[in-house]
Amino acid sequence: MHSEYGKLKEVWLGRAYSPDLVEDDFIKQILTETEEDLQSFSDLLVESGVVVKRPTYKVDDNLIVGRQPQLLHPRDQLQIINGKLYIGADYEEDIHRWSELNDNRLPVITMDNLNASSIIRADKCYIDANGIDRDRALYIKNANPEVDFVYDPMSSRGYDNKKHTDGVFTVIKEGVIISTPQGRNLETIFPDWDILYLDHKDRDLRDLADSKKIVWSADQIPVQYRRWVGYSPETFFDVNVLQLDGERVFVTRYNKKVYDFLEKHNVTPIEVPFRHRYLWDGGLHSLTFDFARG
Repeated sequence: MHSEYGKLKEVWLGRAYSPDLVEDDFIKQILTETEEDLQSFSDLLVESGVVVKRPTYKVDDNLIVGRQPQLLHPRDQLQIINGKLYIGADYEEDIHRWSELNDNRLPVITMDNLNASSIIRADKCYIDANGIDRDRALYIKNANPEVDFVYDPMSSRGYDNKKHTDGVFTVIKEGVIISTPQGRNLETIFPDWDILYLDHKDRDLRDLADSKKIVWSADQIPVQYRRWVGYSPETFFDVNVLQLDGERVFVTRYNKKVYDFLEKHNVTPIEVPFRHRYLWDGGLHSLTFDFARG
């Protein structure tokens, strides 16, 4: 089982809808700019020696564009444990799209409400008890007796399988974690690891203010697209990052506290713009799935 910080070899990068599917000019702009940023990220990954695969919506997918693009956030639906690909997509057509990218390389297991982003692969496989119930965790554990699992609450929120642990903390490399104030029990679960806790004042308040104009303004987001919007006011995108290897990590913005912490641990941040991250409520970790690492 590869960790989330070994050398990245293949990544699956999400996709939003085509702007051709909508009539509203503002929504077309959002979709166009989202794809521009995703393509720029893809180019950067390829330049870094990573194989990039992306899902594609089909004409016969019975698309409902008022629903948030289900292929935009692979991390929420996909997890690899012990050489098996777990898919927790809600719709059959999405399971088919992810299976196409797998191309029969790994055995596939489908699970309802997997909440894959509440499973963290590091020196062990960590399952957040506040995002995955015990019966589901036991099923995964019993199916993979060779894997060392830790099942414990890792966030201060109440149980909710729609909230994602990769929005609470990230393992940058072995022994190094960045967490939001919602991190819980981390010092006990990861003894002797260096953990940076961010504070609410460390968020990008300007971007957050701009986000609220989009998120909450009825005259900017047509009502039929309101379901696209996540709850971004609680999100720390400085935690939702993608590790290229143990020495480089992709981030969405400059944050002095984070940059100083990364420098302390000899990790170089690489900035990747994602203009509509607050609207979609997803950072670089959510937008990707690390299919293969070395």
